[in-house]
Amino acid sequence: MDISYHHLRLPRKRFEISTGVRESAEVFIVEVTHGSFRGIGSGTPATSYGDSVKKCEKALAKAGNYAVDPDTYFEDEMSEEIREISPSAAAAIDIAFWDIRAKMDGLSVAAALGGSLRGIPTDRTIDLMKPADAGREAASLVGEGFKSIKVKVGVSLADDIERIRAVRNAAGSGARIFIDANGGYDVENAAKLWDKVADLEIDFFEQPVPQDMLEGLASLRARGIKVCADESFIDEETLDRIIEMDAADMINIKLMKCGGITTAIRLSDIAGNAGLGAMVGCMGDIGISITAAAHLVCSIDPHQADLDSHLSIEPICDGPAVIRGDLSLRDKPGIGVGLIEGWQRWRA
Repeated sequence: MDISYHHLRLPRKRFEISTGVRESAEVFIVEVTHGSFRGIGSGTPATSYGDSVKKCEKALAKAGNYAVDPDTYFEDEMSEEIREISPSAAAAIDIAFWDIRAKMDGLSVAAALGGSLRGIPTDRTIDLMKPADAGREAASLVGEGFKSIKVKVGVSLADDIERIRAVRNAAGSGARIFIDANGGYDVENAAKLWDKVADLEIDFFEQPVPQDMLEGLASLRARGIKVCADESFIDEETLDRIIEMDAADMINIKLMKCGGITTAIRLSDIAGNAGLGAMVGCMGDIGISITAAAHLVCSIDPHQADLDSHLSIEPICDGPAVIRGDLSLRDKPGIGVGLIEGWQRWRA
Protein backbone atom coordinates (compact mmCIF):
# COMPACT_ATOMS: atom_id res chain seq x y z
CA MET A 1 0.00 0.00 0.00
CA ASP A 2 1.30 3.44 -0.93
CA ILE A 3 1.11 6.34 1.55
CA SER A 4 1.48 9.97 0.42
CA TYR A 5 0.83 13.26 2.16
CA HIS A 6 0.36 16.98 1.48
CA HIS A 7 0.84 19.94 3.83
CA LEU A 8 -1.80 22.67 3.50
CA ARG A 9 -2.21 26.07 5.17
CA LEU A 10 -5.89 26.99 5.13
CA PRO A 11 -7.47 30.34 6.00
CA ARG A 12 -10.06 30.26 8.76
CA LYS A 13 -12.39 32.60 10.61
CA ARG A 14 -10.60 34.36 13.47
CA PHE A 15 -11.01 32.26 16.61
CA GLU A 16 -9.93 33.41 20.07
CA ILE A 17 -9.67 31.22 23.17
CA SER A 18 -7.81 31.59 26.47
CA THR A 19 -4.59 30.20 24.97
CA GLY A 20 -4.47 32.50 21.95
CA VAL A 21 -5.91 33.46 18.56
CA ARG A 22 -6.16 31.22 15.49
CA GLU A 23 -6.42 32.71 11.98
CA SER A 24 -5.20 29.79 9.86
CA ALA A 25 -5.16 26.00 10.02
CA GLU A 26 -2.10 23.83 9.37
CA VAL A 27 -3.44 20.62 7.87
CA PHE A 28 -1.92 17.44 6.46
CA ILE A 29 -3.81 15.34 3.93
CA VAL A 30 -2.90 11.65 3.76
CA GLU A 31 -3.78 9.44 0.80
CA VAL A 32 -3.35 5.67 0.80
CA THR A 33 -3.82 3.51 -2.28
CA HIS A 34 -4.12 -0.23 -2.74
CA GLY A 35 -4.95 -1.45 -6.23
CA SER A 36 -8.04 0.46 -7.34
CA PHE A 37 -8.95 1.51 -3.78
CA ARG A 38 -8.03 4.87 -2.28
CA GLY A 39 -8.45 6.18 1.25
CA ILE A 40 -8.00 9.68 2.63
CA GLY A 41 -7.35 11.10 6.06
CA SER A 42 -6.36 14.44 7.54
CA GLY A 43 -4.33 15.58 10.51
CA THR A 44 -4.13 18.90 12.36
CA PRO A 45 -1.14 19.08 14.74
CA ALA A 46 -1.78 20.93 18.01
CA THR A 47 1.03 22.38 20.08
CA SER A 48 -1.19 22.27 23.18
CA TYR A 49 -0.76 18.48 23.13
CA GLY A 50 2.95 18.48 22.34
CA ASP A 51 2.49 18.06 18.59
CA SER A 52 3.76 20.36 15.84
CA VAL A 53 3.87 20.80 12.08
CA LYS A 54 7.49 19.60 11.99
CA LYS A 55 6.70 16.50 14.04
CA CYS A 56 3.71 15.67 11.87
CA GLU A 57 5.69 16.02 8.66
CA LYS A 58 8.55 13.93 10.07
CA ALA A 59 6.15 11.18 11.11
CA LEU A 60 4.36 11.11 7.76
CA ALA A 61 7.67 10.97 5.88
CA LYS A 62 8.66 8.01 8.07
CA ALA A 63 5.31 6.30 7.40
CA GLY A 64 5.91 6.54 3.67
CA ASN A 65 8.83 4.13 4.06
CA TYR A 66 6.71 1.39 5.64
CA ALA A 67 5.30 -1.54 3.69
CA VAL A 68 1.81 -1.96 5.13
CA ASP A 69 -0.94 -4.38 4.12
CA PRO A 70 -4.53 -3.17 4.58
CA ASP A 71 -5.45 -6.56 6.03
CA THR A 72 -2.82 -6.34 8.78
CA TYR A 73 -2.62 -2.59 9.48
CA PHE A 74 -4.63 -2.80 12.68
CA GLU A 75 -2.16 -5.30 14.16
CA ASP A 76 0.91 -3.51 12.77
CA GLU A 77 3.41 -1.72 15.04
CA MET A 78 3.72 1.12 12.56
CA SER A 79 0.80 3.11 13.95
CA GLU A 80 2.22 3.10 17.49
CA GLU A 81 5.65 4.22 16.27
CA ILE A 82 4.08 7.08 14.30
CA ARG A 83 1.87 8.09 17.24
CA GLU A 84 4.93 8.48 19.47
CA ILE A 85 6.28 11.08 17.04
CA SER A 86 3.03 12.88 16.15
CA PRO A 87 -0.51 11.88 17.19
CA SER A 88 -2.02 13.97 14.39
CA ALA A 89 0.05 12.11 11.81
CA ALA A 90 -1.08 8.80 13.31
CA ALA A 91 -4.69 10.06 13.22
CA ALA A 92 -4.47 11.06 9.55
CA ILE A 93 -3.05 7.65 8.62
CA ASP A 94 -5.55 5.78 10.78
CA ILE A 95 -8.51 7.64 9.23
CA ALA A 96 -7.20 6.87 5.75
CA PHE A 97 -6.81 3.18 6.60
CA TRP A 98 -10.32 2.96 8.05
CA ASP A 99 -11.58 4.69 4.90
CA ILE A 100 -9.86 2.27 2.51
CA ARG A 101 -10.56 -0.85 4.61
CA ALA A 102 -14.27 -0.02 4.80
CA LYS A 103 -14.35 0.69 1.06
CA MET A 104 -12.77 -2.69 0.36
CA ASP A 105 -15.50 -4.30 2.46
CA GLY A 106 -18.28 -2.20 0.88
CA LEU A 107 -19.20 -0.65 4.26
CA SER A 108 -19.39 2.79 5.78
CA VAL A 109 -16.83 3.34 8.52
CA ALA A 110 -19.71 3.60 11.01
CA ALA A 111 -20.91 0.13 9.98
CA ALA A 112 -17.35 -1.22 10.09
CA LEU A 113 -17.19 0.03 13.69
CA GLY A 114 -20.43 -1.73 14.54
CA GLY A 115 -22.64 1.37 14.46
CA SER A 116 -25.36 2.74 12.21
CA LEU A 117 -25.28 5.87 10.09
CA ARG A 118 -27.41 8.72 11.42
CA GLY A 119 -27.45 12.48 11.63
CA ILE A 120 -25.11 13.70 14.39
CA PRO A 121 -26.24 16.76 16.37
CA THR A 122 -23.22 18.99 16.93
CA ASP A 123 -22.78 22.14 18.96
CA ARG A 124 -21.34 25.37 17.62
CA THR A 125 -18.65 27.24 19.53
CA ILE A 126 -18.78 30.89 20.55
CA ASP A 127 -15.28 32.17 21.20
CA LEU A 128 -14.07 35.04 23.41
CA MET A 129 -16.14 37.67 21.65
CA LYS A 130 -17.87 40.57 23.35
CA PRO A 131 -21.02 39.55 25.25
CA ALA A 132 -23.35 41.50 22.97
CA ASP A 133 -21.81 39.84 19.92
CA ALA A 134 -22.06 36.45 21.65
CA GLY A 135 -25.78 36.98 22.21
CA ARG A 136 -26.36 37.83 18.57
CA GLU A 137 -24.31 34.80 17.50
CA ALA A 138 -26.28 32.51 19.80
CA ALA A 139 -29.61 33.76 18.44
CA SER A 140 -28.38 33.15 14.90
CA LEU A 141 -27.19 29.61 15.71
CA VAL A 142 -30.49 28.66 17.32
CA GLY A 143 -32.24 30.03 14.25
CA GLU A 144 -30.09 27.75 12.09
CA GLY A 145 -31.22 24.74 14.11
CA PHE A 146 -28.30 24.16 16.48
CA LYS A 147 -29.46 22.70 19.77
CA SER A 148 -26.25 23.02 21.79
CA ILE A 149 -23.67 25.79 22.16
CA LYS A 150 -20.17 25.79 23.62
CA VAL A 151 -19.09 29.10 25.16
CA LYS A 152 -15.39 29.83 25.52
CA VAL A 153 -14.27 31.40 28.81
CA GLY A 154 -11.09 31.61 30.86
CA VAL A 155 -9.66 35.13 30.57
CA SER A 156 -11.90 37.64 32.37
CA LEU A 157 -14.32 36.43 35.03
CA ALA A 158 -16.65 39.43 34.63
CA ASP A 159 -16.68 39.23 30.82
CA ASP A 160 -17.15 35.47 30.89
CA ILE A 161 -20.17 35.70 33.18
CA GLU A 162 -21.71 38.36 30.98
CA ARG A 163 -20.98 36.34 27.81
CA ILE A 164 -22.61 33.19 29.22
CA ARG A 165 -25.69 35.16 30.33
CA ALA A 166 -25.98 36.80 26.92
CA VAL A 167 -25.83 33.39 25.22
CA ARG A 168 -28.46 31.85 27.51
CA ASN A 169 -30.79 34.84 27.14
CA ALA A 170 -30.50 34.73 23.36
CA ALA A 171 -30.60 30.94 22.97
CA GLY A 172 -33.56 30.38 25.29
CA SER A 173 -34.16 27.56 27.72
CA GLY A 174 -34.26 24.82 25.08
CA ALA A 175 -30.57 24.94 24.10
CA ARG A 176 -27.87 22.91 25.83
CA ILE A 177 -25.03 25.22 26.90
CA PHE A 178 -21.63 24.22 28.22
CA ILE A 179 -18.49 26.22 28.89
CA ASP A 180 -14.80 25.67 28.13
CA ALA A 181 -11.90 27.53 29.76
CA ASN A 182 -9.08 25.65 27.99
CA GLY A 183 -7.33 25.58 31.36
CA GLY A 184 -7.55 29.36 31.80
CA TYR A 185 -8.72 29.51 35.42
CA ASP A 186 -7.43 28.55 38.82
CA VAL A 187 -9.70 26.52 41.08
CA GLU A 188 -11.03 29.54 42.98
CA ASN A 189 -12.10 31.50 39.91
CA ALA A 190 -13.49 28.43 38.16
CA ALA A 191 -15.69 27.79 41.19
CA LYS A 192 -16.73 31.46 41.31
CA LEU A 193 -17.74 31.39 37.65
CA TRP A 194 -19.80 28.23 38.09
CA ASP A 195 -21.58 29.68 41.13
CA LYS A 196 -22.36 32.94 39.30
CA VAL A 197 -24.02 31.11 36.38
CA ALA A 198 -25.65 28.33 38.41
CA ASP A 199 -29.13 29.62 37.49
CA LEU A 200 -28.41 29.28 33.76
CA GLU A 201 -28.47 25.47 33.60
CA ILE A 202 -24.94 24.98 32.31
CA ASP A 203 -24.50 21.34 31.35
CA PHE A 204 -20.80 20.92 32.19
CA PHE A 205 -17.47 22.72 32.54
CA GLU A 206 -14.75 21.66 30.11
CA GLN A 207 -11.13 21.95 31.29
CA PRO A 208 -11.60 24.71 33.86
CA VAL A 209 -8.00 24.58 35.17
CA PRO A 210 -4.57 23.92 33.57
CA GLN A 211 -3.61 20.58 32.09
CA ASP A 212 -1.46 19.36 34.99
CA MET A 213 -3.90 20.29 37.76
CA LEU A 214 -5.78 17.03 38.20
CA GLU A 215 -6.16 17.83 41.88
CA GLY A 216 -7.95 21.00 40.83
CA LEU A 217 -10.34 19.10 38.59
CA ALA A 218 -11.06 16.67 41.42
CA SER A 219 -11.62 19.56 43.82
CA LEU A 220 -14.14 21.19 41.51
CA ARG A 221 -15.97 17.88 41.09
CA ALA A 222 -16.16 17.59 44.86
CA ARG A 223 -17.98 20.94 44.86
CA GLY A 224 -20.66 19.51 42.59
CA ILE A 225 -19.34 20.84 39.28
CA LYS A 226 -19.68 18.49 36.30
CA VAL A 227 -16.18 18.41 34.78
CA CYS A 228 -15.02 17.36 31.33
CA ALA A 229 -11.27 16.75 30.98
CA ASP A 230 -9.77 17.82 27.66
CA GLU A 231 -6.18 19.06 27.84
CA SER A 232 -5.66 16.88 30.94
CA PHE A 233 -6.64 13.78 28.95
CA ILE A 234 -4.32 12.71 26.15
CA ASP A 235 -3.69 8.98 26.28
CA GLU A 236 -4.24 5.85 28.34
CA GLU A 237 -1.73 6.93 31.00
CA THR A 238 -3.45 10.28 31.61
CA LEU A 239 -6.86 8.59 31.51
CA ASP A 240 -5.74 6.14 34.20
CA ARG A 241 -4.68 9.06 36.42
CA ILE A 242 -8.02 10.82 35.90
CA ILE A 243 -9.87 7.65 36.85
CA GLU A 244 -7.64 7.03 39.87
CA MET A 245 -8.12 10.58 41.16
CA ASP A 246 -11.82 10.74 40.32
CA ALA A 247 -10.98 13.98 38.52
CA ALA A 248 -13.66 14.14 35.80
CA ASP A 249 -17.19 13.15 34.88
CA MET A 250 -16.32 13.05 31.16
CA ILE A 251 -13.37 13.04 28.80
CA ASN A 252 -13.05 14.86 25.48
CA ILE A 253 -11.97 12.33 22.85
CA LYS A 254 -10.25 13.97 19.89
CA LEU A 255 -8.79 11.96 17.04
CA MET A 256 -5.89 14.38 16.71
CA LYS A 257 -4.62 13.93 20.25
CA CYS A 258 -5.21 10.19 20.70
CA GLY A 259 -3.93 9.15 17.26
CA GLY A 260 -7.06 8.19 15.34
CA ILE A 261 -10.21 6.10 15.43
CA THR A 262 -8.56 2.86 16.54
CA THR A 263 -7.11 4.35 19.74
CA ALA A 264 -10.22 6.45 20.35
CA ILE A 265 -12.36 3.31 20.54
CA ARG A 266 -10.03 1.72 23.09
CA LEU A 267 -9.96 4.85 25.25
CA SER A 268 -13.73 5.18 25.04
CA ASP A 269 -14.10 1.60 26.28
CA ILE A 270 -11.72 2.21 29.20
CA ALA A 271 -13.55 5.38 30.19
CA GLY A 272 -16.97 3.76 29.88
CA ASN A 273 -15.94 0.80 32.02
CA ALA A 274 -14.83 3.29 34.69
CA GLY A 275 -18.15 5.12 34.59
CA LEU A 276 -16.92 8.18 32.69
CA GLY A 277 -18.95 9.80 29.93
CA ALA A 278 -17.45 11.10 26.69
CA MET A 279 -17.55 13.98 24.30
CA VAL A 280 -16.12 13.59 20.81
CA GLY A 281 -14.42 16.86 19.95
CA CYS A 282 -12.13 18.48 17.40
CA MET A 283 -9.31 21.00 17.13
CA GLY A 284 -8.99 22.83 13.85
CA ASP A 285 -10.15 19.71 11.99
CA ILE A 286 -11.34 19.95 8.39
CA GLY A 287 -14.26 18.03 6.91
CA ILE A 288 -12.30 14.79 6.40
CA SER A 289 -11.40 14.23 10.06
CA ILE A 290 -14.69 15.75 11.24
CA THR A 291 -16.54 13.14 9.17
CA ALA A 292 -14.33 10.38 10.56
CA ALA A 293 -15.12 11.56 14.09
CA ALA A 294 -18.83 11.58 13.25
CA HIS A 295 -18.59 7.92 12.17
CA LEU A 296 -16.97 7.24 15.56
CA VAL A 297 -19.90 8.98 17.27
CA CYS A 298 -22.26 6.59 15.47
CA SER A 299 -20.55 3.67 17.18
CA ILE A 300 -19.95 4.95 20.75
CA ASP A 301 -22.92 7.33 21.30
CA PRO A 302 -21.20 9.97 23.48
CA HIS A 303 -22.89 12.58 25.66
CA GLN A 304 -21.90 15.37 23.27
CA ALA A 305 -20.50 15.81 19.77
CA ASP A 306 -18.38 18.95 19.41
CA LEU A 307 -17.62 18.71 15.69
CA ASP A 308 -17.89 22.17 14.19
CA SER A 309 -14.37 23.43 13.40
CA HIS A 310 -14.67 22.67 9.67
CA LEU A 311 -17.45 25.25 9.40
CA SER A 312 -14.90 28.02 10.08
CA ILE A 313 -12.10 26.74 7.81
CA GLU A 314 -11.70 26.98 4.04
CA PRO A 315 -13.39 23.82 2.70
CA ILE A 316 -11.30 21.44 0.61
CA CYS A 317 -13.61 18.41 0.71
CA ASP A 318 -17.26 17.79 -0.09
CA GLY A 319 -18.65 17.26 3.39
CA PRO A 320 -20.04 16.79 5.84
CA ALA A 321 -23.10 18.94 5.29
CA VAL A 322 -24.83 20.43 8.34
CA ILE A 323 -28.64 20.40 8.24
CA ARG A 324 -30.54 22.04 11.10
CA GLY A 325 -27.61 21.51 13.43
CA ASP A 326 -26.97 17.87 12.43
CA LEU A 327 -23.94 16.54 10.58
CA SER A 328 -25.27 14.61 7.59
CA LEU A 329 -23.26 11.51 6.68
CA ARG A 330 -23.50 9.88 3.25
CA ASP A 331 -24.48 6.23 3.04
CA LYS A 332 -21.39 5.28 1.02
CA PRO A 333 -18.43 2.97 1.61
CA GLY A 334 -15.67 4.53 3.71
CA ILE A 335 -16.10 7.92 5.34
CA GLY A 336 -18.06 9.19 2.36
CA VAL A 337 -16.19 12.41 1.54
CA GLY A 338 -13.59 13.36 -1.04
CA LEU A 339 -11.32 16.27 -1.95
CA ILE A 340 -12.83 18.98 -4.16
CA GLU A 341 -11.29 20.47 -7.27
CA GLY A 342 -8.63 23.08 -6.61
CA TRP A 343 -7.65 21.96 -3.11
CA GLN A 344 -3.97 21.90 -4.13
CA ARG A 345 -3.79 25.70 -4.23
CA TRP A 346 -3.54 25.73 -0.43
CA ARG A 347 -0.31 23.72 -0.32
CA ALA A 348 2.09 25.25 2.20
